[in-house]
Amino acid sequence: MRRVLGTNLPVLLQGESGTGKRTLSRFIHKHSKGIAGQYVRVNCAADSGTCLEYCLSTLVGNERKTNSDPLQGKVDSIGTLFLEDLAELSPKSQMQLFHSLPDGHDCGTDNRPNPWTTTRVVSSTSRNLRHEVNEKRFRRDLFYRLAVVTFEVPPLRNRMNDLLIIADHLRLQYSKHFSLPSRAFPDSLVERMRYHDWPGNIHELENFVCRYVILGAEGQVLSLLSPENETAATPSTVSSGGKLLKDVTRRTLENVEREMILRALAQHNGNLKQAAHSLGISYRTLLNKMDNMGLPRVHHAVKRRESLES
Repeated sequence: MRRVLGTNLPVLLQGESGTGKRTLSRFIHKHSKGIAGQYVRVNCAADSGTCLEYCLSTLVGNERKTNSDPLQGKVDSIGTLFLEDLAELSPKSQMQLFHSLPDGHDCGTDNRPNPWTTTRVVSSTSRNLRHEVNEKRFRRDLFYRLAVVTFEVPPLRNRMNDLLIIADHLRLQYSKHFSLPSRAFPDSLVERMRYHDWPGNIHELENFVCRYVILGAEGQVLSLLSPENETAATPSTVSSGGKLLKDVTRRTLENVEREMILRALAQHNGNLKQAAHSLGISYRTLLNKMDNMGLPRVHHAVKRRESLES
């Protein structure tokens, strides 16, 4: 991304909802060199075409065709045009955008400089845009103009090393915002957070941290973590005695290990060496654990890929 910041190349951000694509678009705008103007966001899912049309008219210097200003006079020049939820753009707006974008050789007309030389288009989508093109729901020519540089933004569950860093940042931020004490996360809560899948990604983490800061107690936020990550033990199955407690603990750890191994294999498309490296264990240790758990050494992700290729 640092290499891209020195250019005005269009950037496409792809990833699940809530992974921070909007934040990344602001980062690109803030640190880009040679980009002059303001950051303007167009929500393609909610825009009827008026806002996008106004932005394109502002860029190319045409007279506004609309009587009302959808941006309420707040924008004089556009440095970064952020098209959020790009896949939701209507066919009419897709055509309009395509014909407004330069093809890489346009240097302006009527002795005027090309306005796109100081403007960058950043787009985001939670869909597979190439699939949308193949299904003829998105223009192929527009895709190739906007996806010059593509970044896959990983979900939070695939970047758990960042979890506590982001959570602590949000905790301090919300504590300052609400003028409340900044209580550090207890170690027991941190462990539970690490084993949660965070399907809502950063948005879900924000809600979790905000609730923790306001309520100030671990017990008040545990309900926000998915029940499938709870220890599968009920009062009817737990009796007194250290032996049973050890058995429950051992089974829980085995289930956690199995889940982590399966997740690592899926993330690395069944590559055992890469999975072992991501888990922080040796290749031989991974093989032994998989054999003990009855997991096949050829992961189902590889089988599925091979069947698709055949």
